[in-house]
Amino acid sequence: MQRLIALLLLAVSPAVFAVEAGTPMPSLTAPRLDVANQTLDLVSLKGNVVYVDFWASWCTPCRLSFPALEAIYKDDQSRGLVVLGIGKDSSVEDAQKFMRKIPVSFPLVSDFQDSAAKAFNVKTMPSGYLIDRKGFVRKVHRGFTEQTGAEIRREIESLLNEPS
Repeated sequence: MQRLIALLLLAVSPAVFAVEAGTPMPSLTAPRLDVANQTLDLVSLKGNVVYVDFWASWCTPCRLSFPALEAIYKDDQSRGLVVLGIGKDSSVEDAQKFMRKIPVSFPLVSDFQDSAAKAFNVKTMPSGYLIDRKGFVRKVHRGFTEQTGAEIRREIESLLNEPS
């Protein structure tokens, strides 16, 4: 009986639903921050190497990650890389102010309802999820430093070189 209870508790534990390396990317649709009246469906990006980056205007390391991710995106978008920024701000104004200070060309969506963060089980800011062309999470990054940027670049390069 104790084993049964333990298994049931494990089955409903949030950790079971955590997005980690080897798990499929969650399915979600979110409103675009950078293009008015449009949404973006994460499943539509399958076939590309995707780096999903959770950010917020109040996140100090996000001020470092945005320029680094932008440089990687510009270098590799023609090879099938998509960087997707998911904003965690509760106000559009805060997100737009951040976007004006640190502009990027990769797509940005909002997560005002926290549904994307829950789907990915975001634990810290920024959090990044590197997804292969088949739709599986290959790496998870929590936090960001200059070394993280170099590591992400190497990981993306490796996935871009994998056969489709």
